Amino acid sequence: MKLFTLAAAGLVALTGLAPAALTSEASAQHRVVHERTVVRTARHDNGRRVHTRRVCRNEWRHHHRVRVCRTVRTRR
Repeated sequence: MKLFTLAAAGLVALTGLAPAALTSEASAQHRVVHERTVVRTARHDNGRRVHTRRVCRNEWRHHHRVRVCRTVRTRR
């Protein structure tokens, strides 16, 4: 019975007599693809690059040596 139903559905689809519900569902899944061009311009920011580095120093606190570090922004 299942084989007969599949064969009948295949014949209906081949002849173009598919019900309107199936055709509207297929058209609702239609995708529209747009191409997008990405243009990249060269950035000349060599003088504005900012990096960070650690600056550490040793301090004495309560008779113990403690390393105190901070982050410093540097330009290259």
